[in-house]
Amino acid sequence: MFGNPIVAAALGALLVVLLTLVSRRASAVVTPDDPARGVAIYGAIMVGRLFTAVIALAVFYLAVPEGLAPFGLALGLSFIAGLGFEAVKASRLNTSHTSA
Repeated sequence: MFGNPIVAAALGALLVVLLTLVSRRASAVVTPDDPARGVAIYGAIMVGRLFTAVIALAVFYLAVPEGLAPFGLALGLSFIAGLGFEAVKASRLNTSHTSA
């Protein structure tokens, strides 16, 4: 079942979505009260996210080697697409759009 390319790709994309949701929630730990602590925690969560992705690739390689290519491709492309969406979202100006 997990060797099916569509299922493997869907699992890779789903993992990225879950990891992105975790990191978006984790950004709430960065506060003006103690920014250094928040950034350290957020950095640790980012490293955990990286290790989770690498472990998922290793597990997929060991358990279902025929599904590794679509899983890894979906994992990588989803991360890149997510970073692109986040960059576009962060680049928008935070101004009101009222007419003059």
